[in-house]
Amino acid sequence: MNTKKSNKLSASKRFARFAIGLLAGLFIAGIFWLYSIYFYVPIPLVQGIIGSLILAISCGIIATISGLDKIFENFPNL
Repeated sequence: MNTKKSNKLSASKRFARFAIGLLAGLFIAGIFWLYSIYFYVPIPLVQGIIGSLILAISCGIIATISGLDKIFENFPNL
């Protein structure tokens, strides 16, 4: 029998992709914030929080849309 696989992802798979992208975005934002402290360039708290959230959400959306699971499949098992 010929069965067609759907290109649609399940909701849990999409949420997992978004969560991985969100964590990656928060990690990058944390590194930027630490560099600003190291180089004595103070970022106001509200601006840092808003910038971190924008970066994290955009990384989450990019991770949801793109095929990041193919990249993670190439990593060796721990």
